[in-house]
Amino acid sequence: MASVAKLETPKKTHGKSLPKKCKSVDEFYALYDEDGFMVGDPDRHRAYHVKIIRPTTMHHANIVVSLYKEIYQGTYPYLEMLDPTYVKESFADPKCYWGIFRIEQGSPEAGTDVGCFTIVNDFDTRTAYFRGLNVLPQFHKKVGVRELATSMCVHFLNATMGRIDKWYIEARTAHNKVQYISRLAGCKTQALLLNKDYFLGKKESDCLQVAYWDHALESRRVIPKSILPEILPFYYRAQQMHNLPHAKRLEMIPLQLETEDLDYHETFRILTKVKLSATRDKYGYVALSIKDPQTGSFLTALHTESVKNIEKIKYHCTDVSVLAGFYLLLKNYSLRQKVEYVEWQVPVSDVVACKFLFGQNFTIMGYIPAWIPSWERVLMFEDAVVFTWTSGDLAIENIKLLPEGEELLDLITMNHDFSQDPLILPEIERIITPTQIEII
Repeated sequence: MASVAKLETPKKTHGKSLPKKCKSVDEFYALYDEDGFMVGDPDRHRAYHVKIIRPTTMHHANIVVSLYKEIYQGTYPYLEMLDPTYVKESFADPKCYWGIFRIEQGSPEAGTDVGCFTIVNDFDTRTAYFRGLNVLPQFHKKVGVRELATSMCVHFLNATMGRIDKWYIEARTAHNKVQYISRLAGCKTQALLLNKDYFLGKKESDCLQVAYWDHALESRRVIPKSILPEILPFYYRAQQMHNLPHAKRLEMIPLQLETEDLDYHETFRILTKVKLSATRDKYGYVALSIKDPQTGSFLTALHTESVKNIEKIKYHCTDVSVLAGFYLLLKNYSLRQKVEYVEWQVPVSDVVACKFLFGQNFTIMGYIPAWIPSWERVLMFEDAVVFTWTSGDLAIENIKLLPEGEELLDLITMNHDFSQDPLILPEIERIITPTQIEII
């Protein structure tokens, strides 16, 4: 992809340019430079000048671990970030883009490492995950966190130009500062992940924000042709937010999953012949896998023990009866392992899976355009519906969101009864036994 030219912003004689909420990555990239300032902004003075160091050595890895320990006061739940050997190895992984923020010579406290960041790339899906931006609290006001974040983004875009179409962040909701900074870079609130995470030892919700290069929505999106009525408000919200084209005719599919749609004999076969395997690594991540040799159907997922959630579910099922069996095996595992949060991202075109999960009392938490790779078209992406389930009480009043996030939360609460009992297929669920879960 050709690089985007910088906009010629008229220079001002005085005053500081106000930060702008960008509509897309294209607009952000045109407005900001690698120092984190708007192009043409005359007020570029900063007492603390900070540069980005690309880490490569064990010394750098120890710096990163030290920063994580200090910033999170020893409570950071993702243990690999506290292992210098793992961190150093990830420096050389092309999927990981790292940086350390260091105060430059000539500035107060020169040579001090004040923070770090990491971005995880999935080049197959052309997606980047802004995993972490960490700055020591005592330096927040001194170094300008917004400028550091903007600088990080521009450096990353220069390094991945033409290989990444979109990026996302799961921002904290104990405050909305990260959401605000991400919104400046074009990240718009697409879903709320209630009760997904733990920070500083406390349960917390995340806000899923996504930013796109314009061409990712213009030429790589599969426009849906059918949809469930319950998903329609979230679809219209995404359409309006991104100014997306509508299908010429959008077919409405009834929500109700009829009894005859489910072949109980096939579901019973899955529950008696197929096993769920769970492979745990030393950092507390458990890779889950279910495979049915007879139909070629499969499901994979990630269980993160430290935060008690299951996410990154990928599946391919020949019909809803197989999906029901896979779901019940996963549900049984979740109950035994005391999982508190489960998240499915389902193609909007898979109306049968959407119906099934809605019937199990999963909540629609958002809608993400051009998100899941199409099975039929190379480098094309389907819109996704975000379904979640949580076992805990939702302290919605404590969540801090931007106005667009508050509007989404209102939409979620209007369209779902959190006290509703799920339809859990009790007549076949009882036959699941512990022997159907293999933990390695």
